[in-house]
Amino acid sequence: MQIFLGVVAGLLVAAILGIAGLARRRILSWLGHPIAEERIARLEKVVGRIADWADGVPTTDNKQLKAAYEEARILQLEGYQAQNAHKHQEAINRFTRALELAETDSQRAALHNLRGNSYLSVSKYGEARADYVQMRTLAERIPNPRESVRAKAVAVGNLGSVFRRLGELGEAERCHTEALRLDTEIDDLAGQAQDLGNLGNLCVDQGDLKQGETYHKRALQLFEKVGDHLGTASVLGNLGIVYRLRGQEEEAKAHFQRALEAHQAIGNRSGEADTLGNLGNVFLQHGQPDEAEDLFRKALDIQRAVGNRSGEAGTLNSLGLVSRERDNTEDAETQFQAALEIQRQIGDLVGQATTLGNLGIIFAERGDFGGASEHFQQSLAMFQGIGDRLGEARQLANLGMLREETGDGAGAKELLQKALDMLDQAGVADPGTKGVREALERIAETERQRREGGEEER
Repeated sequence: MQIFLGVVAGLLVAAILGIAGLARRRILSWLGHPIAEERIARLEKVVGRIADWADGVPTTDNKQLKAAYEEARILQLEGYQAQNAHKHQEAINRFTRALELAETDSQRAALHNLRGNSYLSVSKYGEARADYVQMRTLAERIPNPRESVRAKAVAVGNLGSVFRRLGELGEAERCHTEALRLDTEIDDLAGQAQDLGNLGNLCVDQGDLKQGETYHKRALQLFEKVGDHLGTASVLGNLGIVYRLRGQEEEAKAHFQRALEAHQAIGNRSGEADTLGNLGNVFLQHGQPDEAEDLFRKALDIQRAVGNRSGEAGTLNSLGLVSRERDNTEDAETQFQAALEIQRQIGDLVGQATTLGNLGIIFAERGDFGGASEHFQQSLAMFQGIGDRLGEARQLANLGMLREETGDGAGAKELLQKALDMLDQAGVADPGTKGVREALERIAETERQRREGGEEER
């Protein structure tokens, strides 16, 4: 039975360029309290210099506004550090308070972007989209022409990130292309590099690995030119993913090794853990579960040390896939359940939906189709609630496969066709799509044989 596997933790590195401002800008120039500034600077270094959409927001003498921003920014950075949804929710509350105190359109645009980034981190895509749309509107009113274009580029690029998460890849491509045009207009090389990386990720999603490689190589050149070490490390990892998907094992390993060294050089331990996970995926893909497990466990140690609970859950999922590869479904279930518990604690909705799907796979492989259906249904409901159409399509396909396995050809056909229509509409090159088409062909052949058999009997 063809089943759609959940996301392997290391593949998430491909999304690292998604939120505008990553590894690109210094902290806002208008912070006023030296203790807050020191704490934010320290957190920025730990997280990987996640900064804002512009080189700085105009200065302000409003002490309340400074304090509100500082509190919100610290919470957001701590949320990124731990991938903790509860921190992000508190950051959202503080940014909302700061917006009430903001004095200029430039400040409001920056704060909508920051709040949108936290919404995106907790899978609240509708709210994130609304903030980025508002940022784009405010950007039109910023008097400084370059600042206005820069803000529009980031707003549009971040909207592209929302559409990508929702599986609307055509809209995502339109947004990232527009962001690239705007960044080119003002000769922002770092912005162009990020836009190219986002376009590269979309091409990989769509199965165009050659064009994805081209975009990532152009992004790499620009990141190296502007001296952005985190951007460089991230794109090296994304190129590694391209080569892994293409089956170029040695090229993939070489790029992941370069990415690993780059993350280690700048002290980005979360990036180091993600890259170890990507290396583990290469070994797992080539039937070397022992080597994969060793790398996943090294990644797990780092994620626990830095408090990245989302990464910890993702790596537990990867270890579950290792156990599944060894036909050890008991250990796989234990690891998936441990991942799910963490994801529930931190409010990671996409992670929960993915892990529930992985648990469904384990039950299906044991022949417990009732248990499998229950987990796939739970996963489906979560993906639908989030608005993730790709996740929804994959779980519809899994449920269709179960129906076929239990002899319900009509029910299977309905679910599989709906899943295939959604996958085709998104334009995504999902490795499970071939299995869906084959299942529909099997069902059609069975129906044909039954019709012919019925005609012969008459």
